[in-house]
Amino acid sequence: MSNQEAMQQLTDRFMNDADFREQMRQDPEAAAQRSGFALDEEDRQALRSVDWGGSDEELQERVSKALRRFC
Repeated sequence: MSNQEAMQQLTDRFMNDADFREQMRQDPEAAAQRSGFALDEEDRQALRSVDWGGSDEELQERVSKALRRFC
């Protein structure tokens, strides 16, 4: 699986899984790793670039934009 595919899957899971979304709020890199997503430094940078505060709707929009930028 390419990193682009992994980041797309991570984004899709984030958008559709409220428990995973909460884990991402707590520690995005660890949540992704625990879920089996193999991330390189560019992917981890993308996760660090997201402001994880706000409502689920705000987060979904931010994550979608931030992570797809790296895909």
